[in-house]
Parts: sequence; structure tokens; C-alpha cells
Amino acid sequence: MTTTDASSAKRATLLWAAAFFVAMFGTPMVLSVTHVLSGPWATAVMILPMLLLIPMVRATERMQRVTGCASTVARRYNRRMLGASFAYVIGLGAGLLLLRGQDVAKPVAALLALLPTLPVFAMIWAMARYVIEEKDEYLRARTVNAALIATGLLLATATFWGFLTTFEVAPDVPAWAAVPVWCIGLGFGQLVNRVRGA
Repeated sequence: MTTTDASSAKRATLLWAAAFFVAMFGTPMVLSVTHVLSGPWATAVMILPMLLLIPMVRATERMQRVTGCASTVARRYNRRMLGASFAYVIGLGAGLLLLRGQDVAKPVAALLALLPTLPVFAMIWAMARYVIEEKDEYLRARTVNAALIATGLLLATATFWGFLTTFEVAPDVPAWAAVPVWCIGLGFGQLVNRVRGA
């Protein structure tokens, strides 16, 4: 491994991560301002920014190989999380499309709510499997540290937002927003690990 290879791999990872972040937050903002699409179709369009996860994961795996932090367990984890993330967005879009303008019975609506929920269980399972399967204590500790940072960020954000809504400063946010906030926190935790060299 050369220093040039490592810095090139890190730059590529940061570039794809930034592109994903901008697309995931920029797309809903553009849709809400332009009103080109709304409702379930706007959710369906979110598949496009999700496609940026593929080169982002590949760049991350390349960086892990170049820096000597790669493992087959991490690769399996990445694939599982990638599949669960796509299933989450597809399940959310499908659920909203099926509910659109329909007066459905509560049991049917509850079943439709499972479409985006089951992939969240898959994400949790994927992380648990990684922690169990990863034999390298350093790599396992990095993942657990990032997950703790994500959980702390979620708890702090939810508490602060809860008080803002209690004091009628901010609107209510649906509870399902916890998953995207936690995922952002996980990315932030991984960035903290890299900066600290942990």
C-alpha cells in the first residue's frame, strides 16, 4: 500500500459519501419547493439517490482494502445493510402508493406499515451479526463505537426536538424519522473514528 493509494481511496470514499448525502437531502428539498412530484411518487424518486449507496460502499471497501481494515465479515455486513436500505425505501414507497387515496381497514394499514419496518429489523440483525461474526477486535470496536455515537445522537436529537414540540417551537416529527437520524449518526460515528484514528 502506498500513501497515494490510501489518500486516493479516502478521497473517493468522501466524494461518494458527500454525493449521497447531498442527493438524499437535496432531492426532497427540490421536490418540496418545485411540487413536481408529491406523496408516494416523491418517495419512489428517492430510489435514485439511494443508488449512490452502491459506489459509496464500493469506495469504502476499496479504502478498507488499501488501509488494511478489510474483512469478509465487513463485506457481508455492507451487502446486508445495502439490501435492507433499498428494501426500506421500496417498502416505504410501496406502502404509501398502496394507501394513496384509499380508505383501508386498520388491519390492512398495519400490514402495510410492516413493509418499511421489516427492513429496519434486517438492518438491526445485520449489525448484530457483524458484531458477533467479526473476529478482529479493533474492527468490531470501531463499529460498536460508531453505533454508540449514532445512538447518542438519536437520543439527544429526539429529546431536544421533543422539548421543542412541547414548548410549541417546532412541529411534531413522525417516530419513523428515528431510523434516518440513527443512520446519519452512524455515518458521523464512522467519520469520528477516522478523524480520531480509532
